[in-house]
Amino acid sequence: MHSRRLLVTAASALVLGLGAPAISSAATVTTDGLQAEAPAAAKASAASVTTGDPNLVDQWALASDRAMGMTTAWNQVTGGDVIVAVIDSGVKLDHPEFAGNLWTNTGEIDGNGIDDDHNGFVDDIHGYDFIGRDADPSDANGHGTHVAGIIGARGDNHVGGSGVAQQVKLMAVRVLDANASGTTDGVARGLKYAVDNGAKIINLSLAGPSGSDDLLAALLYAELRGVVVVAAAGNNGADLTNSPAFPASYITSNIVGVAATREDLDLSDISNYGNGADIAAPGEDILSTASDGGYEWRTGTSMAAPAVAGTLALISSARPDLDAGGLRNALYGGATHSGLPVGTGSVNATSALRQVIPAESWKTPEPVSTTKKLPPLPALPTAGATRKSTTTPATAAKSAAKKKACRKVSKRASKKAKARYKSCVRKAKLAKAKAAKRK
Repeated sequence: MHSRRLLVTAASALVLGLGAPAISSAATVTTDGLQAEAPAAAKASAASVTTGDPNLVDQWALASDRAMGMTTAWNQVTGGDVIVAVIDSGVKLDHPEFAGNLWTNTGEIDGNGIDDDHNGFVDDIHGYDFIGRDADPSDANGHGTHVAGIIGARGDNHVGGSGVAQQVKLMAVRVLDANASGTTDGVARGLKYAVDNGAKIINLSLAGPSGSDDLLAALLYAELRGVVVVAAAGNNGADLTNSPAFPASYITSNIVGVAATREDLDLSDISNYGNGADIAAPGEDILSTASDGGYEWRTGTSMAAPAVAGTLALISSARPDLDAGGLRNALYGGATHSGLPVGTGSVNATSALRQVIPAESWKTPEPVSTTKKLPPLPALPTAGATRKSTTTPATAAKSAAKKKACRKVSKRASKKAKARYKSCVRKAKLAKAKAAKRK
């Protein structure tokens, strides 16, 4: 059973090395220390056997069941109309991966300058920008776009990669500026907007060294309305029991604090842990959408939190009747007990779905036939005839090399994978040299 973390109220300048303002004032928040690399164009690598997304092979967290149980989970459900709010630096709304996956406010008429639905915001079709104070929550930094792609890049569309929830409704709420910095009162306003406009799950890939009254009030507002808030644990490699990060360190029952793991499934060196980190998810070398319309790798608990938000969206799609408590129970109940210093374990989408889908409704993939149609046998030689082999040493070596062709690895592959590839290339060269000597 998941034990709730302790609330530590002592202000500490840990997460970003910022000064710690008084708890009652608007504190500074920013993204949680992400590390980014230059955007990478979509690769023309072999498509996954699971979906038609060419970049999926480079998404180590999603390409198989090993990290999160995604292959089996997607066989049960790929998503639905669950609204997930991305409260961040904005979202590149016209990225190809978000086509069909953006939340649309059907109560508004786009561009007429009127607050048609009387929610206090004019023309908020896909969300709102609390930095520019307008209805265009476009991303001026790139962080929010990357986060949104992890949650819900459109899957099986033969474009780029996939999000955890391949179908979802992403609500873009901009509260961080071009430097990915903002204040707790801005985050609080974004939280209230998301809750009031139907978000069932909210992702906060941001953190600060102290909280504030307005932020806590907004989180309680979400809690009372049954909204789950997923928060990044922060990237200082610190124990949150002694050095809290907000909002992850708040004790409200609806917050899910997320630590980051690397490709070997151990805790990332940069990730915070302890009381406030309820679950762990992939957060190192994560390939997702970029604000230039392409793709890029980033690292941080900022990338781990949306993997959990996407998993919650899948659970909610499978069981729309579940409230916030039911969603959290399924998430925690399905966590893999990995021995990591977090409240429950590592996120596992398959196991979480098994918590809510009855055994009789569980879908088993149809077995793939391995029977091959063989070509007709050649005519047998006549009596006394000798069959002459048409295989030469060179063609035999070529055939063997083809069978053992070395599969190229991406630049972001692990050291082990790169070493295996180099070893394979060396062996292939030796085999080729031996074949040449036989000629």
